[in-house]
Amino acid sequence: MKLDTYLCPGCGDEVPIGPRGCPKCSRPPKAKKKAARKSWQQDETYDALDLPDEDFDYDEFVAREFGKVPHRRIGIAWYWWVTALVLLVLMIVGKLMLF
Repeated sequence: MKLDTYLCPGCGDEVPIGPRGCPKCSRPPKAKKKAARKSWQQDETYDALDLPDEDFDYDEFVAREFGKVPHRRIGIAWYWWVTALVLLVLMIVGKLMLF
């Protein structure tokens, strides 16, 4: 099995790739430094992510994702209002009977 090698920048010999570096001049291989970027500079990683354009139609998106049938309003059913009213009256009557 042939090992991958590189040319040592110090002595010019072929050296197998590894963490130890060149055995002759004992110089570890230089890692490429990333250029320091300013805090205000943008990172190219997020370029061209296919984000929606300015002419994005939210209503068309919702219809496509969830179907064309409009959703019904969610509210409290009438019998829960009646139950709450009866309980409120019973609590008021109970409070008045304690006095």
